[in-house]
Amino acid sequence: MKKIVKDVIFLNNEEWLDHLKDSIPVTISGDKLSIYAIALEAWRRGLKVSFYEFKSKYREKIIINYTVSDGAREVKFTYSTGSDVTGKAKGISSSKTRTKKYLENEGVPIPKGQKFINKSNQQIIEYAEEHLDFPIVLKPASGKMGKGVIANIRNKEELKDALVYVRERLGFNEVILEEFIPGEEYRIYVLNGEVIAGLNRLPANVIGDGVNSLRKLIKIKNAERQQIPSVRGRPIKIDSEVKRNIKDYDYNLDSIPQKGERILLRKNSNLSTGGDPVDATDILDVKVKEVAVKAAKSVPDLVECGVDLIVDERDGTGKVIELNTSVGLGGHLFPLEGKSRDIPSALMDYYFPGTERITTDLYFDFTKMTEMLKVGNVHEIIMPVLPQEKIIKKSFIIKGKLEKVGFINFVHKKARYFRLNGFVEMRSDKSVLIVVAGTENNISEFQKMLTIEPPIKARIDEIKKGEWDSILEVGFKVIRSAESGKVTSEQKKIVSNVDNGYLQEFKKTNTDLEKAKAKLEKTNIDLNRTNTDLEKTIIGLNRTNVDLDKTNRDLSKINAELEKEIARLKRENEDFQRSKSWKVTRPLRLLSKRMAERKN
Repeated sequence: MKKIVKDVIFLNNEEWLDHLKDSIPVTISGDKLSIYAIALEAWRRGLKVSFYEFKSKYREKIIINYTVSDGAREVKFTYSTGSDVTGKAKGISSSKTRTKKYLENEGVPIPKGQKFINKSNQQIIEYAEEHLDFPIVLKPASGKMGKGVIANIRNKEELKDALVYVRERLGFNEVILEEFIPGEEYRIYVLNGEVIAGLNRLPANVIGDGVNSLRKLIKIKNAERQQIPSVRGRPIKIDSEVKRNIKDYDYNLDSIPQKGERILLRKNSNLSTGGDPVDATDILDVKVKEVAVKAAKSVPDLVECGVDLIVDERDGTGKVIELNTSVGLGGHLFPLEGKSRDIPSALMDYYFPGTERITTDLYFDFTKMTEMLKVGNVHEIIMPVLPQEKIIKKSFIIKGKLEKVGFINFVHKKARYFRLNGFVEMRSDKSVLIVVAGTENNISEFQKMLTIEPPIKARIDEIKKGEWDSILEVGFKVIRSAESGKVTSEQKKIVSNVDNGYLQEFKKTNTDLEKAKAKLEKTNIDLNRTNTDLEKTIIGLNRTNVDLDKTNRDLSKINAELEKEIARLKRENEDFQRSKSWKVTRPLRLLSKRMAERKN
């Protein structure tokens, strides 16, 4: 059924879509699978696809949204939902209570029930006993993906335990109590008033082999689920509900069921809790499909919708449980039983009528791009638009003097120049394998370049050209010798590089950013040190200024005292000149002066 080679699982279920079988990296599952499948379909049609980060106000994690454009119209997608589904439609569908009112107003059949806010567990139990007949269903008023949904509650004691689990352990205080509808549950995908797909979801289950215990069978089943894109990362978890349902068979986890005996481990059939997707599009009754379409139309602008309903085994009518806008497409694309339903193609036909798939020979690694966006090194990634010409794949085995002469780097450079996808590999026998995908003209020019302008030290003795029948990842990669042994006998090599060097450019940009960041950090450290030194200098200058102020005050005092002393001496001199002794000694002063002049 499947074969794992490097990063991709090769899926061989004949009823699955051929163009997706070899295009799903092992890192893709859950919400990523829906986003990737839609974006891949748009990109393969030659439409412009851009991924960007979105920081939710209500969640800490970064959400990856994307846009698709044909140049005239741009459609924004969140998960699997396009922009024709309005915010109001999403708001109504996210509330089970509001959804129920819209369904009732349009006469859509729904289970009888009641929502409870700020009511005690005992009050809820009393309501069940008075207004509902067991078995019943308990679910959170705002839950998603089946979390907290407990079906087929058969009595008061089971309801009491369920309320404790949902309200106290899981934290969903607001709950809905509904009648239990016996029958099969379906997810019906409606697009623009048309049923595109119908999915029956079997509750989590295992089939006995007469050898292994239930615990071991669950472990084996989980390992199998991990290899299927639609249920990968969605294991069957052993909890109180599973144990309770096992007990109904008079078994415990260590019991060994008989060979061929199917054990249902849950009552609800959500894929996220271990359910199995089974396609039911062709077996759904027309009237049931009509109920689904009517339910989708009951909410204005809900052009894309996943309608969850149960077909009542008592009368065959469909009763709607809830409406979903963020529809997981994985089960429709990769059911465990039945045909795949190409919802991504239907979406592109709706939003971009007239466009067609150009190629199915290329895929891209969505996980690598989301990692770059979540790290924050880049905020938007624009996929290269595919050429409108036909894309072909060729392989070249080249022999000659090719090792340690720069030939591998030469090939890598030229492949990027001619916008080719694929890889180049130095093989153990020293020959070089080149696999390329691109337009016929570009591949032809690339081949000419190999023979006309090889590196000076290289020598080409032989070129053997052939076809390549496996899918390739967009971009061109050099496969080093350590990876050479991983090529299978069928040469199904999946390459892990995005676009013609654009991921390398992002990596180079990221490296430059890291270097710039390191340089900036060093500069900040130097600035901090300089700032510290400046602060110390300023403190020193302030201290010096204080000392100078003190010295200036002292000098001012000394200057004032000197001025006083000078004034005193002047007064004494004036008094002496006016005295009699000054007049009497005048002849002697004159005589001394003349004698001094004669000596000179």
